[in-house]
Amino acid sequence: MSDAAPPARTIVAGKIGTTLLCFYLLAIALRVGACYHADARPHDELPDAGPRVGEAFPGFTLPDMSGPHITLQDLAGRPAVLAFVPSLDWSAPSKARVLDLAAAVAGRHDVTLAIVLTAGAATPRSLTFAREHRVPAYVLVDGDGLTERLGLAVAGPEAASVALPATFVLDAGGGVTLRDVRRDPRTWLDPDAILAAARLSPHP
Repeated sequence: MSDAAPPARTIVAGKIGTTLLCFYLLAIALRVGACYHADARPHDELPDAGPRVGEAFPGFTLPDMSGPHITLQDLAGRPAVLAFVPSLDWSAPSKARVLDLAAAVAGRHDVTLAIVLTAGAATPRSLTFAREHRVPAYVLVDGDGLTERLGLAVAGPEAASVALPATFVLDAGGGVTLRDVRRDPRTWLDPDAILAAARLSPHP
């Protein structure tokens, strides 16, 4: 059996390959960080979509993924956050946004979070995502046309109707205290700004 050391060029090639892999992974991380992120400033790219600040959010009755129907009245009594998302199946930034919100409200009893998906976006994989990550929120399936009535519906993959990324913060009486409506889901409003609009501190 030979105890000869491997050729030097093999070692050099291995080091070069490892270095290139590290640069590749760093580039991917920077690209993702640049593309998907929260920002502190609300956007209002469709001023006519949904209620304005100071108006009452329209009533609704929508099924939660766990079965019971949830109404606007069920959210009354404390601040609530309604987050319309395009998908929790194929939309990676929407998943990141929901997990960001989930982390902000986890363990809190002074705010209610409700995620709204259109019926076309409420795929088994979307609902599995919410269950597996134990998102502390209602996950409401809009088969009643609420998203369309609010002007937040757009065509998604395979012509299925999906929601534009939008966030509405409601006070204890159902009035809108903040609205954030965007066309592009790759950025979203920072949860601290959402909690501030609900007059809640980031850390209760």
